Amino acid sequence: MLNQIYEIAKIVYTDSLRKNLIIASILIMLPLLIAAWLFEASNPGFQTGFILDAGSGLMSFLSIIVVAVLSFEQLFWAKEQQTPWFYFSRLKSRILFPIGKYLGICSVLGTILLVFSILLSLIIFFTSGSYLFAPIKIAFILWAEYSLLLSVLILFSTFLSKLMSVGMMITVFFIAQSTQFFRGTLPNWLSEILLTLLPNTIIFEAAINSNDITPIFLTFLYALFMSAFYITLSGWVLKRKDL
Repeated sequence: MLNQIYEIAKIVYTDSLRKNLIIASILIMLPLLIAAWLFEASNPGFQTGFILDAGSGLMSFLSIIVVAVLSFEQLFWAKEQQTPWFYFSRLKSRILFPIGKYLGICSVLGTILLVFSILLSLIIFFTSGSYLFAPIKIAFILWAEYSLLLSVLILFSTFLSKLMSVGMMITVFFIAQSTQFFRGTLPNWLSEILLTLLPNTIIFEAAINSNDITPIFLTFLYALFMSAFYITLSGWVLKRKDL
């Protein structure tokens, strides 16, 4: 079972390497990061930590792009899938298929964010002379957040078209960003159901602003648990589909 999951994840990861997705993503975002560096260098004292703030925003944007691109390429278990996906999608335990796809895409996203955060740390070092671990921390939290959103997209992709799945994921993302609004306007029982079943991205924002390891660890556990919940639902839906 673990070997099947590994093979599926490996195919997703090696396919992204073959298409130079990781290198292309870094090369696309690196000029923007260098532009932020040059802007701060030419405007000393403009804003403390401007490069870090700009880099964090770029990592978040990069995560969205990577998840969207890989989702369109790797998800959607329709009958047009070719070998080896035709074989893997028909495993006796179909939950192995979404788990492998999820881990493969998460590995690609994690690699890109890690490389980008190291480059960001080096740029900050050359600018200020001090090395910061904050970019790596932010990359880790963003990886957990967008991995969770990926699991939501995987669930939608099991029974919706590509555009509908992306549209639903965007809707869920905005709902997740507005938990305080729903808590204040909806009945308590309804808001609690939404907060329980839908991801709460406010948790990740709080973890980014925290310097304590405990909130970061708890946020990771939250993302892991919720992702497992959505992936399990995906396997349940696939089990009942005629692939």
